[in-house]
Amino acid sequence: MTRPGIPFFVGAAVAGLAHAAASLYWTLGGTWLLDTVGAFAVRMQEEGGLAIRAMLAGITVMKIAGALVPLVDHLRPPAHRWVRVVSWLGVAVLVAWGGMGMLGSWYSLATGTALVTSGEQAALVGHAFLWDPLFVVWGVLLGVGLLRSRGWWRAGVAS
Repeated sequence: MTRPGIPFFVGAAVAGLAHAAASLYWTLGGTWLLDTVGAFAVRMQEEGGLAIRAMLAGITVMKIAGALVPLVDHLRPPAHRWVRVVSWLGVAVLVAWGGMGMLGSWYSLATGTALVTSGEQAALVGHAFLWDPLFVVWGVLLGVGLLRSRGWWRAGVAS
């Protein structure tokens, strides 16, 4: 049986795993692109410590789960209702969080507001063109996958 929406779930998983890969890299002590998250992230990485590593590891695991669980659950029927509900919540968070961060960064870059002059230029660029758009892409693809698979899911193969 063809499962509609799978290409969108795959795209969402790729976007989510890209986010998770960066988090894993930083968990392991890497610093490349860390300044595109913000000066606070660079300071936290420099200070290190078990608590910081544990927090980053938790974020990494959450991103991996958020990327893979909807895909895996929809690859093998029946798709579970709880996965769809949590996925819809994820769509809302990813699109809202990413969209607000992206638009706010675009605004700050366009207007030259205080953040641009306070040494956060790299973070604004990172949030305007990388991290937040990737959240939005992840959320939109996941949402389209959920919408496209709705008829299939409602046709009696769901638990």
